[in-house]
Amino acid sequence: MRIVSLLPAATDFVATLGLLPSLAGRTHECDWPPGELDDVPVVTSSAIDHDVLSSREISAAVGGEHRGSGLYSLDADLLASAEPDVVLTQDLCDVCAVSYRQVSETVRAMEGETRVVSLEPRTLPGVFSCLTTLGDVLGVPERAAAETRRLQERLEAVRARVSGRPRPRVAAIEWLDPLWPAGHWVPEQIEAAGGIPLLATAGEHTRPIS
Repeated sequence: MRIVSLLPAATDFVATLGLLPSLAGRTHECDWPPGELDDVPVVTSSAIDHDVLSSREISAAVGGEHRGSGLYSLDADLLASAEPDVVLTQDLCDVCAVSYRQVSETVRAMEGETRVVSLEPRTLPGVFSCLTTLGDVLGVPERAAAETRRLQERLEAVRARVSGRPRPRVAAIEWLDPLWPAGHWVPEQIEAAGGIPLLATAGEHTRPIS
């Protein structure tokens, strides 16, 4: 099976499942495991130079409130040359990765029967479910089940370790200008680590604050 991952988190999962030899394409942001992706073709690029622009300038370029489109480019020729059986993507955030619509349209224009699998977790259980889904799609369900149990056990070990300790109030910020709280599964991570999450509710999108 040939896999193209258009989402860094999905690439991490592919590595966790021991399937990096099957990875035929990746994004420009995929960098884990270090040194093991150098020979995997990069099929995306960003229209914004993050090394030059400030947070405010990037936000303005994207569309002011993360409503930008065309932020990422997907090289259709490179994707086709990878001859993927499966393309991993997401439909949760158009400014976090190539949009699901762009991926779907590009794959439809290709020959063959490439399957597009969208991962869009909003909570920690949803993240674990994504790993299970990938295990089923990529033909390693038992390995995925074992890795899911391992991660869940690590999470519970953290909860146990911090149980009974003072709980600090934690504000997790994913963007600095404008200030944008981190939502989705991040509040659950804070709680699991013994903190009290502020500014965001688990499982929900967030908006900029002043």
